[in-house]
Amino acid sequence: MSFRLMSSCLLLMLALSGWLVDSPTAEAATDEHAATAEEHGGGHEGGDPNPLGFDIDLALFTGIVFLVLFAVLSKFAWPAISAALVEREKRIESNIAEAAVKHEEAKKLLLEHEAKLASAADEVRALLEEARRDAEHTKNQIIAEAKHAADQERDRSLRDVERATDAAMKTLAETSANLAVELAGKVVKQNISAEQQSQLVRDALGKLTSMSPSQN
Repeated sequence: MSFRLMSSCLLLMLALSGWLVDSPTAEAATDEHAATAEEHGGGHEGGDPNPLGFDIDLALFTGIVFLVLFAVLSKFAWPAISAALVEREKRIESNIAEAAVKHEEAKKLLLEHEAKLASAADEVRALLEEARRDAEHTKNQIIAEAKHAADQERDRSLRDVERATDAAMKTLAETSANLAVELAGKVVKQNISAEQQSQLVRDALGKLTSMSPSQN
């Protein structure tokens, strides 16, 4: 970049030197030189000077102008241009470094985002698994509680049936004993025939049958 700028400056100086050469002052110097040459060459056969000839004075003047312009630009313009170039180069390097830093930050944020997504997916799977286990546990608990309640109800019903059966048997035994005592008393008190004895047994059984439903 500095080489290209230097080349541009040199071209500018050449253009300026050419302009100065073409200026009225340069033209006057050239005319003066031409007049002197004409005076010295008056003895020759006339004729125009060779347009392709080398003019030493013009070349010296052009070189002096070029050196002066080069010195002026090197002294005053080049430091400012060089400083501007250095500042621009630093700014470009800073922008590139900042872009690289932002690129790294973006990559880091992307990796963090992907890690968070993976972690969220793992958490969702864990929550679903925990919910499934809780549902299974709740189902088993409900089934166990229902079975326990059914067993308790069945045991209670069996105990009620057993108590009712025991009470009925006890009542039946007491009634049978009372009837037997009553029947024996009647047999002892009177001399009865076999037919009367059968009738007494039928009466006693009838009383027992009529008393059993009321006792239950």
